[in-house]
Amino acid sequence: MPSVSIILPVYNVAPYLGTCLDSLKNQTFQDFEVIAVNDGSSDGSLAILEVYQRKFPNLRIISQTNQGLSAARNTGLEQVTGKYLYFLDSDDYLQHDMLERCFTLAEQEALDVVKFDAIGFTEQGITRTNPYDSSFVLQENKRYTQKEWLQVQRKHYNSPVWLYFVRTSLVLSGLRFVDGILHEDEIFTPQLFTRANSFMYIAQPFFKRRYRAGSIMQSSIYQSQASYTSKYQVIQLLEEERVVAKTRAARQFLRQRRNVLYIDSCHYAKELHQKITLPLGVKLYLDARAWLRKIRRKKGAQNE
Repeated sequence: MPSVSIILPVYNVAPYLGTCLDSLKNQTFQDFEVIAVNDGSSDGSLAILEVYQRKFPNLRIISQTNQGLSAARNTGLEQVTGKYLYFLDSDDYLQHDMLERCFTLAEQEALDVVKFDAIGFTEQGITRTNPYDSSFVLQENKRYTQKEWLQVQRKHYNSPVWLYFVRTSLVLSGLRFVDGILHEDEIFTPQLFTRANSFMYIAQPFFKRRYRAGSIMQSSIYQSQASYTSKYQVIQLLEEERVVAKTRAARQFLRQRRNVLYIDSCHYAKELHQKITLPLGVKLYLDARAWLRKIRRKKGAQNE
């Protein structure tokens, strides 16, 4: 059995897939498997996977009809055998020593979660801002309890699962991605955090995130019905998680995530809105905060 399982959903990423696979093939740590889930690609991605499989014995390929990112990840979860688990997106790539550094630390400290940073880039070069740098709030060489970790996450939080190297048993104990939605990490990662007990951080941008022109996450999501409906579902799921959370720190964290997404949902086009079921007092409070945020945005735009 390999030490690490990497789940790699693949859907129409032929121009970028080779770079991603090379970053795995060239890792300094090689005791891992790659479970590539070909999610109905029609652009030659499957052929690229098959070429790499012949020279990369770590790689397994599973093909299915197109069902979306969450379903592809869930398919991969059914096949994992490694002690640790990592979710990689197939249009991005990893620094060559990522697996070695994360695995070594997780083993030495008996960790549930190792977090690291990312850096984004476009075809023209590195992006100017980096929302995936946690070095100003997290400490290296510090072993965080769940309470300590969640307190810090309330100051600076990143939802993408590709920032986290995790113990497989924690995920296989009942966590799955919600099928058919966008923003799936916005519910999966909070669920992961509120079930884990030990965390550490490596202040290295191991993950290289590609910003692709035309991606829904780079376009105006505030006009997207799919984006709004998905965020609406996540808000409801976060509230359900908060109600059953076992610790005060978990309840506070889940409440904050719910509030942040609710306020953000108020900025979508009005015709997209659905009624979100929350306690009346909470809803009135959040609506007031969303209104104040809109006013500040308008004043800021006028002053530019």
